[in-house]
Amino acid sequence: MDMMLLTLMMAVTVEGLIEYIKTFGRAVLAKQWKTAATQGCALALGIALCTAVGADFYGALGVTFALPWAGSLLTGIFASRGSNYLSDLIARLRALGGPQPAADTPPAAAQP
Repeated sequence: MDMMLLTLMMAVTVEGLIEYIKTFGRAVLAKQWKTAATQGCALALGIALCTAVGADFYGALGVTFALPWAGSLLTGIFASRGSNYLSDLIARLRALGGPQPAADTPPAAAQP
């Protein structure tokens, strides 16, 4: 189980790095500074928080790096992308539930 979890974490971390590079690169080339700043802030915040509290998913699974802070850095990348994945998952699950009635739509009148 630990190896499966480690493989999943590594895949999400690598995919997160690739997505950050692609999104940030496209945003800079298109001069979309807000998007670039948002991506940079999400990455920096995830890394800063995980480093500050010593969160290290890789270390918890027994993975050691030559650089002692690498586990927290990678965990920060994982965490910063994880919120986006969770948001996407929730949106997709809501879409599967079908259209939701608008909040201001009155309920159907009862038939006698």
